[in-house]
Amino acid sequence: MENEIIVLLGAGASVEAGIPDSSEMVHQIEEKILKNDENWACYRDLYRYIRSSIFFADGLDGLTGDAVHFNIERLVNVLDELIKKERHTLYPFVGAWNPKLLEVAGKEFDHICKFRGAILDILRNNWLPLSDIRKASYYSGLLRFQSEYQYPLRVFSLNYDLCVEKVCGSEKVQRGFANREWDWRLFDETSDDPLPLLLYKLHGSIEWHFTEDRRVTYSDSTSSIEDDTIALIFGTEYKLQYVDPFLFLAYELRRWSLDATRTIICIGYGFNDHHINGILEQSLRQNDERKLLAVQGPQNDEIKHNNEEKRIKSLLNAGEDQVKILFCGAKSFFNDQLTLKFLSELFPAEADLFREIQDDNN
Repeated sequence: MENEIIVLLGAGASVEAGIPDSSEMVHQIEEKILKNDENWACYRDLYRYIRSSIFFADGLDGLTGDAVHFNIERLVNVLDELIKKERHTLYPFVGAWNPKLLEVAGKEFDHICKFRGAILDILRNNWLPLSDIRKASYYSGLLRFQSEYQYPLRVFSLNYDLCVEKVCGSEKVQRGFANREWDWRLFDETSDDPLPLLLYKLHGSIEWHFTEDRRVTYSDSTSSIEDDTIALIFGTEYKLQYVDPFLFLAYELRRWSLDATRTIICIGYGFNDHHINGILEQSLRQNDERKLLAVQGPQNDEIKHNNEEKRIKSLLNAGEDQVKILFCGAKSFFNDQLTLKFLSELFPAEADLFREIQDDNN
């Protein structure tokens, strides 16, 4: 029964630990700009131009108001594309830059580069560090579940924060580093003594950075990491990177979601990443018996509840009985519902699977 359950963590899993999600991040930046914060007021016109352009573009597709998907990653995506300037693939096909863009972007687009740098700084120094580790204590539910499961638990995370490592303990979490150097072989399933949790940080981590020879290591002082060396996939639409560890990590999600896995548990994932959705869709399509549980934030509005369920099933092209959604929040799920008994009741057709796991543990 090993590898028949995998976990995928999204930004929503850490919200109750005090780490804002991508929508809250862009809201906080907007507040700083509108309140004329001395460090952010200089980006006001640039921010307004980009925000209105995104809403205009989506409006052409019939999307308005809350239907427009605008968060920190989309904002940084646009900044990344603009930074390319004449190197952008579409530049030869564009007659001229919008005059308003030239006005707000600064000389040589330096405002765009500085704005992106300011966002990265606040991400690393304000949003991601755990101010009080006790707020993230509910992550210990992963270890509790693994103890019941009795096999190493593969946990894939889209988050940069250190909630899993700090709460569960580095001695129980395999992160892929030996003597501070990345080594994919540490995730080898033939290991004689694997750690309880195998943590795959698909988009990097707040403390990761590249060395001069382009190897990945980590630092105990995240503030000392230079912006151009930090090992994060942040803002780019091209989530599948051709360099390790990112290529390996993406391959591992594809591998284990297509291999023995029978149940995928997504906690706090908003299903807004096309690359991750593609992997999940392929997994469900390959095996009609495979199940996916999506744990979302509390939602008391039945109409919104139903719309969200339809949206997720549509995005994944899932069968009617393949996807179930819980609107309870990560903290409640980790503390009270992440058990084999609960999963067997949620997926009656899978009861034999969980019964076999429990019998094997006796």
